[in-house]
Amino acid sequence: MIIAMATIGFIFLYLTIATFSMLNRARMYPPKKVLKQRISVFGSLAIFFIAVTLLLMRIQ
Repeated sequence: MIIAMATIGFIFLYLTIATFSMLNRARMYPPKKVLKQRISVFGSLAIFFIAVTLLLMRIQ
């Protein structure tokens, strides 16, 4: 379970970085506002899953 949570966290971290890198190249579609929303959602989920993983590791 810990490995799955860590994997999900790192996937969202990757999506956050990929979306952030698209922000400079965005012109018409997708709008920068949408990309900023995606960054906040993916970043929040990445932090959440990585934090849960660290808590689960600490409990064991």
